[in-house]
Amino acid sequence: MQSINAVSAQSIATPKSRSAWFVVGASSIGLFLHFGSLLVNSFGVLLTTLCDQFHWSRTQVSFAFTLATLTAMLTMPLTGWLTDRLGARRLILFCTTVFGVLFAALALLTGHLWQLYVIYLLLGLVGPGTSAVPHASLITRWFTKRRGLALGFAMCGTVLGGVIWPSATQKLLDQFNWRMTYAVLGAAVLFVAVPLLLAFLKEPPAQTISMENSAAPALEGLSRKDAIRSGVLWLMIVAFFIVSATIQACMIHLVPMLKDRGMTPTKAAFAASLFGVAGMAGRLGTGYLLDLVSSVRVPVLAFCCVAAGIFLLFFGAAGWSSFVAAMLIGFGYGAESATIPYLVGQYFGLRSFGEIYSYLFITVPLGGALGPVLMGAGFDRLGSYQTGLLLSGIITVIAALLLLALKAYPTFNSQSVANKETT
Repeated sequence: MQSINAVSAQSIATPKSRSAWFVVGASSIGLFLHFGSLLVNSFGVLLTTLCDQFHWSRTQVSFAFTLATLTAMLTMPLTGWLTDRLGARRLILFCTTVFGVLFAALALLTGHLWQLYVIYLLLGLVGPGTSAVPHASLITRWFTKRRGLALGFAMCGTVLGGVIWPSATQKLLDQFNWRMTYAVLGAAVLFVAVPLLLAFLKEPPAQTISMENSAAPALEGLSRKDAIRSGVLWLMIVAFFIVSATIQACMIHLVPMLKDRGMTPTKAAFAASLFGVAGMAGRLGTGYLLDLVSSVRVPVLAFCCVAAGIFLLFFGAAGWSSFVAAMLIGFGYGAESATIPYLVGQYFGLRSFGEIYSYLFITVPLGGALGPVLMGAGFDRLGSYQTGLLLSGIITVIAALLLLALKAYPTFNSQSVANKETT
């Protein structure tokens, strides 16, 4: 009779191909309708409508978003911990359902500002449970050989949300009213995302065994404490924080930068739209390359693309060269989201994947919050983006060198068996 250890390893190593890719598809839909996609990309469209309806200031309404974002960041490590303890599927289903109910409940606002704040506080609490942390944890447990591509496909859901939800929200608002808009978007979560997640989002057989049998062995990999003590985690945190800051700084300031150089608003907006297109290519392309090369050199290459795009802007890119710069930076932006969970799985294993990934996941919004402010401050003080661009390009190269300094991937017992995987 096989030991549970052997069953566990083989279950991770050789999943049924159809089941595994159904999980990827379900995760992509879940991320298309999750906190960081639906809420973030619809908020700005509805902001002025709420201000006009209830005579609130833009600062008052914007604070609701800040409250949700800060709450989500603070609870992200708890989400990672719960993912590792309870299983990603349970957490995703519960949090996505509550998220849909809360989002639809915004249609019932009566003009009391505290109602808006309470709902957004609760959205911030459950939002991390709908995020890439539990989804990537689940996909990483299903895949070994094609893990990068699977993660890339799943993460495309967030990119699609960024493309679709702003215009879709505006169309709903034009066709109906703000209450119906919130109700329809909440219903989309409850009656599209939740049923599909319930039907196709499955734990791998090994995880099912461990959840049903208390004597089942833990997944291989480092514990949270061991990961924190390792220099690898801190190098990754610093590198991804830097790149998140420089990417977001360029994304936010690209349009005004190009308009200052004489580009028409239409062309400048088109250049900005290329971020999303290149971001999707970055997710899929990087995922494919990670499976093909399985080396830290892949994200290093992506970081170099970001640096190249920034230096193009520094040297006065306008016209077609600004489009190239936007696509290079956008490619790196897409590569970042697919690379982080992949590297966590490779360097730290599956034992505490969710918790460790959550620490790295936080670096993205932190860097994204700081970078644009510093770029804007540099412009206000010096009257030009040049110094900010030069420094951004230099520190992005430093971030690439930090990743290049990482040691080779360690080998964990469960992954040595996983070499037989065909999915």
